[in-house]
Amino acid sequence: MRRLPSIAPLLLTLALTAPARGNSILSVGGLGEPQLEEAARLRALGGAGAAEHGSRDISPVNPASPSEVNGILLPPTLPPSARRIGASSGVTETAYETTFPSARGVIALPGRVVLAGSYVASTNAEFSVLRSENQGVPSTVEIHGSGGMNFLRASLARRLAPSLGIGVDYDVISGSYRETWLRTFSDPGLTPTRDTLETHYPRRARWRLGGQLASKGWTLGGVFETSQDLSIEQRRSTAGVSDTVTLGRMRYPSGLAVGVSAPIRDRLRAVAQYRRQNWKRSSFQSTLVDFRPMQRFSFGIERSRSTEEGVQTSIWDRIPIRVGAYLLQWPDLLPRAGASDISGGTVAVTERALTLGAGIVTKDQGGGLDLSLELGTRGDKSDLGVTEKFARLGISFLVSDETWKGSFHR
Repeated sequence: MRRLPSIAPLLLTLALTAPARGNSILSVGGLGEPQLEEAARLRALGGAGAAEHGSRDISPVNPASPSEVNGILLPPTLPPSARRIGASSGVTETAYETTFPSARGVIALPGRVVLAGSYVASTNAEFSVLRSENQGVPSTVEIHGSGGMNFLRASLARRLAPSLGIGVDYDVISGSYRETWLRTFSDPGLTPTRDTLETHYPRRARWRLGGQLASKGWTLGGVFETSQDLSIEQRRSTAGVSDTVTLGRMRYPSGLAVGVSAPIRDRLRAVAQYRRQNWKRSSFQSTLVDFRPMQRFSFGIERSRSTEEGVQTSIWDRIPIRVGAYLLQWPDLLPRAGASDISGGTVAVTERALTLGAGIVTKDQGGGLDLSLELGTRGDKSDLGVTEKFARLGISFLVSDETWKGSFHR
């Protein structure tokens, strides 16, 4: 997907620009950093959302999740993050960033049908790198990357029975990648050079099918995602000259998610989820990156807030508490440290994090605020040359309105 002729040496000689972007430096190769589209409430539970349902607590992972919504929901989320990078060369750097992983609107229609529209970020390929080169004329190279894979999503959900909900997503795969290389020479008599690489693919649609079965406090949710073929083109520009080449076909793979929510005791439940996208070597042929299935294992425990009326409760009892953890296996297999391409061996990127969070609800139950915190690590100094530690704060607001439905929904 990307040009970077030597990803591993680039990581080994890491020297980032001033702290401006907090996205992973490992985004220099492959598809970019995998994104999580969940709101802060489910981020605090490790991202386990396939079994979530209700009139307010829903997940974009499962298209059946909003089948019980009976009004309008607007749940925006912002996840500001910070990362600390350590390279085997001894260089360290801290950077900050606020992304916008998803936006969603949900509305209940007649016939117990629920309609939703969403923007979902699948990967984030933003990065900035500054390195010095001494071969030939000494120079400084500044590399900026941006873009990623995104989805424009339309969803329909319906409750077929009190215990059974179904849903379908129509996903349009969109997005692009862009890299800019600016080389400045130590000799003031030489003119700086700028190279630009843009990777595009046509918009194509796929389907996502989901269902949920609930009984006696237990909920089981499942999702299946279809695959789609994309034709990849690259446009290279330098010094007023550009050319476009077709790199071949990339198959955006099929996938699945399975989740469960189980009661432990009064006001306490456990959730778990397994999510997979079937990336593999044949998904896209490249000498710079290989692929493996992307897998996410999520687990969380939630103590819900007290809803007893007429009973004096403390502030502690009125605030829901959530803790969780996840393990994410990136699909990208990057060149081993010291190798210029994957013929010298590949290294997997595995991300691990602990999560926690809390929230509040307005008195009229029409709004709310949820907060989450993720603390984790990714990368490997010995094999990849770089390790990252990150902290990600999730801030979600919920705005809802059930007063307008009236006889329209009967």
